[in-house]
Amino acid sequence: MLDLINFLKVLVPLAYLLAACFYGIAFYRRGLGIVRHKTTLLVFALLVHLSLLALLTAEFKHPPITTIYELLLTLGFTLSLAYLFIEFVTKIKNTGFIVVLISTFLVIISVIFLKMDYGFLDVLKSAFIYLHIISALVGYSAFTLSATYGLLYLILYKKIKLKKLDFIYKNIPNLEILEFMLARSIIIGFIALTISIIIGVLYLPRAFPDSSFIDIKLLYAIIVWLTYCAGIFAKKAFGLHGRKMARASVIALVVIFILMALTNYFSGFHNFN
Repeated sequence: MLDLINFLKVLVPLAYLLAACFYGIAFYRRGLGIVRHKTTLLVFALLVHLSLLALLTAEFKHPPITTIYELLLTLGFTLSLAYLFIEFVTKIKNTGFIVVLISTFLVIISVIFLKMDYGFLDVLKSAFIYLHIISALVGYSAFTLSATYGLLYLILYKKIKLKKLDFIYKNIPNLEILEFMLARSIIIGFIALTISIIIGVLYLPRAFPDSSFIDIKLLYAIIVWLTYCAGIFAKKAFGLHGRKMARASVIALVVIFILMALTNYFSGFHNFN
């Protein structure tokens, strides 16, 4: 099994790189017939990625969610899967380049530093732990998508303002669609993170009696939740939309990664071993 795992650790990044290349070519050279296979390549990358996650689960005897690099590997999967779902629903296939590129980066980092760590506690057998972590991953994946659409919105807005109707203007959706996809991604992420925090507050203290409600990781999650809660409230109460909303989504994601880095540096990641 280890030989197959090591093979997939090489194949998965290559599959994502190939998919990212095709999405990139489709973005810059829309007329090429070969790029119509980009979605197929992404599906292939996800299937290979899922196979690696399944084999790691079988090898570790628990899902690969116990270290930062295992979670990055899973986050890369949930991010591309979330994008593929949005692509299927909206039939819009020209926004995938940035998303797939981010997933590729996450996967490459994770497979380089991933360790075959067999440490295991009975607490990981709980479905609540799985739901807590998966909900958080879905939430952060959705927030990443919202920032991606926000960035595309800002790029397109600037192109329109400068009257540069080039290939970028022609190849991405209009401002209204981008804002719609941005807002829906934030709502999905907010709901998922809310579920994760509720489970964490109610269940984790039972699993780890020494845990504290002033734990820096919990405070980090609450700060992120409050940030997006404020954004949703501002949209409803003060009509936050358009360029301001797009800029806020990008800034919020930057804040998330800064807080995540600081949290991991000062207190370490959740360690179940």
